[in-house]
Amino acid sequence: MLYYLLNFSNFVKPLPCINNEFTGALIKGTDIVWLTFPRYDSPSVFSSILDPQRGGHFFITGEVAKQEYLVPNVLLTTLKDGSEITDLLLHGEHGLVRKIVAKNPLKVSILPVFNYGKSPATIERLSDKVFKFSNPESSEFLEVHLLFDKLDQISENSWTVYGEGYIYMGYFKDDRFGIFGKRQLKFDVARGFERTIAYWRNTMKRGRSKGKIAEIEIEGYTGDQLLEAYQTSVGILLGLLYNPTGAIVAAPTTSLPEVEGGSRNWDYRFAWVRDSSIVAEALISAGFSAEARRIIEFFSRMVSFTSKPFIYPLYSIDGSVPPKEEEIPWLSGYENSKPVRIGNAAAGQLQLDLEGFFLDAFFKYYEATGDENYIRSHLDVIEYIADWVSENWKLEDVGIWEERGVQGHYIHSKVMMWVALDRAGKLMNAIGKENPWKETRHEIKEWVLQNGVSNGIFVKKVGSNEVDAALLTLPIYGFIDVQDETFLNTLREIENQLLYKGQLKRYKRDFLGEAKYPFVLASLWLARVYIRLGRIQEAKNIIKGILDATQGIYLVGEHIDPDRKEFTGNYPQAFAQANLILALDELAEAEKKEDKS
Repeated sequence: MLYYLLNFSNFVKPLPCINNEFTGALIKGTDIVWLTFPRYDSPSVFSSILDPQRGGHFFITGEVAKQEYLVPNVLLTTLKDGSEITDLLLHGEHGLVRKIVAKNPLKVSILPVFNYGKSPATIERLSDKVFKFSNPESSEFLEVHLLFDKLDQISENSWTVYGEGYIYMGYFKDDRFGIFGKRQLKFDVARGFERTIAYWRNTMKRGRSKGKIAEIEIEGYTGDQLLEAYQTSVGILLGLLYNPTGAIVAAPTTSLPEVEGGSRNWDYRFAWVRDSSIVAEALISAGFSAEARRIIEFFSRMVSFTSKPFIYPLYSIDGSVPPKEEEIPWLSGYENSKPVRIGNAAAGQLQLDLEGFFLDAFFKYYEATGDENYIRSHLDVIEYIADWVSENWKLEDVGIWEERGVQGHYIHSKVMMWVALDRAGKLMNAIGKENPWKETRHEIKEWVLQNGVSNGIFVKKVGSNEVDAALLTLPIYGFIDVQDETFLNTLREIENQLLYKGQLKRYKRDFLGEAKYPFVLASLWLARVYIRLGRIQEAKNIIKGILDATQGIYLVGEHIDPDRKEFTGNYPQAFAQANLILALDELAEAEKKEDKS
């Protein structure tokens, strides 16, 4: 335990993340520092990333020489003595497996703390190799099997292991479902381990773009490395999809701060309409239309016919109303960043861009598949969304950045309402139906051009002279040509006001004060705009800066500190990871066209 506490202070992101379409874990070296069971939005069983003393740990001794993904969501850690640890979350189960090949004896220490670090597990020895870690405040427990030929117990929660073997940790709701002494069927951890690796390997074979990504040239990165970054990004998004419903979490973590020691700490373990639609777009681009359709279908089921189509900007991953935002006072927070929060108060905000992102993803699915029957089976949803937008586009909202207590006519929101009507009309045309929303779509565009421009530039919101990074989406989503003079003026202002050491802030300040770090999504939007303008090297520079900060793991966070080349905020961040995919795809297409010319 002493070794664990002494070494945690050297924590540096990025960390590898493993997922299994139920939940996810972050791993620092040989230590699992974040894991929730049974779902992404469940209370944690390991949360030492938020409090190294109270959060609990699953630690294996040894100095790390190298970490790499065998396939997405399967992590191989090689120690300096040649020992290997392979970590994964089992497919179809609420279970973790750590395969160990020990060249020398290794010490293992396991101490879950349930309820976000509040309830240390009670420990019961079921046999020489099976242990039960129970939540003292409920019936749930973790059953741990140490499957080694030779094993020495050091204390009630630590052991020395020798040679090759597996550590299995399964989550169970109550005593009806444990494995020890209750299953007549064979319990084969090795088989589950190998089959899970095969599942991810076979899943990744279904994608496309492999060849063209490997042909991109970015300084410091080979084609194979760029392909690995691309495949890792796709795999992590597939892992973040909650398989029972098709919802996808914005990130598997909560309260990793935007600024260390600050209060910008939020819970992202929910399905945002906006973020999820961006992920669906990226998966379609990568050749995973079936998975993207699951995301689209989840949100189709969420559309309300009594009020705003998406009543909430975010939903719990089972489709229920998001929980109330609360603070966890007993955790110290990452690097003493308080408060630690669970739930997210943004669920109560009015955000008007959501329907546009959703229908854009829907239309891109149709473009990729030609599935007219899917349009016909969702006509009620498409028509209701477009009708509601037509009737309500003049409302004020809080905008894409979810500022609390600040409403206005945000230009990005108006543009995405235009996108909603544009895509709805195109979907109608695809099946031979009339588009009844043409006039309103034109009205929105004229309103934006008249009210959203000041001194020759588009502005963040009506009445403001500021720009924000969301204005970069105007050409990306087809509202205006990328060569439009007003947009080019806006782009120059964005560059002048928001660029910091090659990366882009989303705005200068908000209700909490100055925005300290660039926003990865904003940087990648800028890269995508540069690609459309033919400013290829500038786009590559942005992508390179982001890849440098991944330190070869290729997972990206919400914010980036260009000075330290580190990410901040919740991690890995789905919509940023998705835009890395889109940027690489668009870069590959641009270079292909350049070669032909």
